[in-house]
Amino acid sequence: MKIQVLNSPSRIEGSPIGHIPLSIEVPPAMTKRRQLPPGIKQYTLQNRINGKPEVRYEICVGVGTVDGKRKQVRTRTDADDQPLKTEAQARAERARLLAAVSTGSYVHTNDLSVATACDNWLLSKHGLKPSTLRGHRSKLAALTANLGKVEVQKLNKAQLDRLVRNLRAGTAKGCKKPWSSRSVNYLLYLTGAVLESELKQGHLQKNVAALVDRLPSEREEMKTLTEEQMFKIFDHECRDRHLWTLALYGLRRGEIAGLKWEHIDFTAKTVTIAVNRVAAGKLVHIGSPKSARSRRVLPMPDDLINALRAAHKQQLIDRLASASYTGTGEYVASYPNGEPYSPNLITFRWGKLLRELEIPPVRLHDARHSCATLMHKRGVPIADIAAWLGHASAAFTLSTYAHSQADSLMAAAQSFRRIDGLAPVAQLAEADDLKSSQCGFESHREHSASTLSSPRAVTNPVTNDAVGA
Repeated sequence: MKIQVLNSPSRIEGSPIGHIPLSIEVPPAMTKRRQLPPGIKQYTLQNRINGKPEVRYEICVGVGTVDGKRKQVRTRTDADDQPLKTEAQARAERARLLAAVSTGSYVHTNDLSVATACDNWLLSKHGLKPSTLRGHRSKLAALTANLGKVEVQKLNKAQLDRLVRNLRAGTAKGCKKPWSSRSVNYLLYLTGAVLESELKQGHLQKNVAALVDRLPSEREEMKTLTEEQMFKIFDHECRDRHLWTLALYGLRRGEIAGLKWEHIDFTAKTVTIAVNRVAAGKLVHIGSPKSARSRRVLPMPDDLINALRAAHKQQLIDRLASASYTGTGEYVASYPNGEPYSPNLITFRWGKLLRELEIPPVRLHDARHSCATLMHKRGVPIADIAAWLGHASAAFTLSTYAHSQADSLMAAAQSFRRIDGLAPVAQLAEADDLKSSQCGFESHREHSASTLSSPRAVTNPVTNDAVGA
């Protein structure tokens, strides 16, 4: 390559001489810049597949002072863990790091493990109830058992995806059976919350749990009791009959276990839901109801009042007759010695009751679903059902607690029955009459003075104006 250079003007013996062009031969190698910017270093490595040399880049950036010492970071990858193959990539990554340092958003490396991060997150949840914390800790145990030793900054999406697959297959460490999609999504939600906390504290660059796809819902239809089964339980004479009546009237297990006699106004015929007793493992915790809307005052029909009066009278008799009365007798669900029932005992006795009555097994909480379903079938407004159950959202009540039953579907099928000689309007009217007759309590049972004898035991309290307020 030739470069022409014009010499500067000069004078010889006072006479000007013109510009004289000079030609200089420059080697081609000298036309390329060999020096890299400060903080960027080039190196060569051998490709493992074809054996050819490949150029890579390494950057070095000062990231400030840590523990009183200046700290520098050397890296050969970018933020996505991709190798720096070109000088442009190296420049861009170095600029990104310098910008993060200048704005204070740079995350220093640390050896915080996933298990420690989970423990720290659980300890920071001061407002959660013990039962909720126990549920969180139980689910996070699967994460800590399988990935607990992994550093949070090195946790990646592939590891979480592998954990999800193993949990679904039941092969993950500490997994006794395959997890449902609901349980897996619950774990991913908690994992995301833990990592988000570390992200806000400046210990993490990104939340990899947010990159993991959630599983599609596999929601199963709740099992509910039929009207016949509900009245069979109502009519069954036993010591805990008042508890099963409260359960079928829609109270939660913790609300039944925490109900005290002082919360029942026999004169006004109301029950106040103010205390919640829940089991967390072997411990029983006493606290406020599940939510603000769960604290409520419900009217009671005469049949429920009579059942509670009979139970109260029996507990007073037990107190006078017992020589080893050790409890206070303040709870509605109590032993003969006055000690309160454990919430788990109520569940156990519910299962025993269903076996005695030869009713297919359903959860105690399904009695609450049965209550909502019965009210919905009787035409009770969904807002009143939500207020009765203590829900903040009527939409949640309708989607979660109101279920269809076989008799309702059978009545719906009658809408398509062909009736000769009747106009379409008359056909619909007859179908409505048929549905009403099938849903009526009066045709399903005979009344007696010693049992819950009226359909008003369920319907009248709900239609009371005070419930919808």
